[in-house]
Amino acid sequence: MIHALVLGLILQGTSTPVLVLQEQRMFADVNATRARAGIPPLSLDPRLDRVAVQHAMDMAQNQYFSHDSENGETPFDRMTDAHISFTAAGENIAAAPDEPSAYQGLLASPEHLANILRRNFHRIGIGAVQGPDGEMFFVQDFTN
Repeated sequence: MIHALVLGLILQGTSTPVLVLQEQRMFADVNATRARAGIPPLSLDPRLDRVAVQHAMDMAQNQYFSHDSENGETPFDRMTDAHISFTAAGENIAAAPDEPSAYQGLLASPEHLANILRRNFHRIGIGAVQGPDGEMFFVQDFTN
């Protein structure tokens, strides 16, 4: 319910589709990976969700792929701008035709897998947005 409300607020005035089912699937995949490793699950944070969706939407609409926004903002800047406090934070991004491909790509990257399995991360926000060319952009934002 909260997730849908947050997405509804974000989507006002935009035609970029946010893929809520893909976000939910990725959330389940992340927590399944953590469970297999004996690590507690992450909680979905609506504020991190909003930050992740906005960054995924920005990448899709402006056709770039980077942790840093075109205006130079880092993931940590975006979290701070959203009034999210943290002492540890991270971000994973992926571009792929679908969620399973994106998630497998994240698992195959040692740096991205390390974020998924980091024990001091307790909260996550996930954005999944389809770009104008059909490519999907995924963002995972993590904090303690």
